[in-house]
Amino acid sequence: MNRYAYVLVDYVKPFNKVMQIVDAEETPTYLPNGFWVEITGNTAVQVGWKATTVNYVDWFFSEPTYDEREKDIAYEVLTLLNAAGKWLLVNPLEYKNDIGVASPEEQALLLAYKHYCVDVSGVKTQSGYPYTVNWPVAPF
Repeated sequence: MNRYAYVLVDYVKPFNKVMQIVDAEETPTYLPNGFWVEITGNTAVQVGWKATTVNYVDWFFSEPTYDEREKDIAYEVLTLLNAAGKWLLVNPLEYKNDIGVASPEEQALLLAYKHYCVDVSGVKTQSGYPYTVNWPVAPF
């Protein structure tokens, strides 16, 4: 049995990040935007760790610094808020609410959407930040 880490490679993010660790007989199926890296014998590697490479063959894993974690979370906040904004573009609940044609369900969804955006924006206030972040669940 071998141990593999899925490393997400995103050149916009502050570092390549271990997203998943699995034990398997063979290298897991390819996933877009990343690599499965064999880490058999390296039990220290954790999900969320930084993965560094020069040649995409030899990898070095380390716990991200406080600043790297903050930058990674800030990027994730922007990504989630951007996705929420795009969703609202095709679901104009605020406009429906403003002109008085929103159903009670749509009004409730708009309120849930607003709570979600506030909660995503406020992850810095959570205890344990930036080492532990409890991401809110999108209502859409």
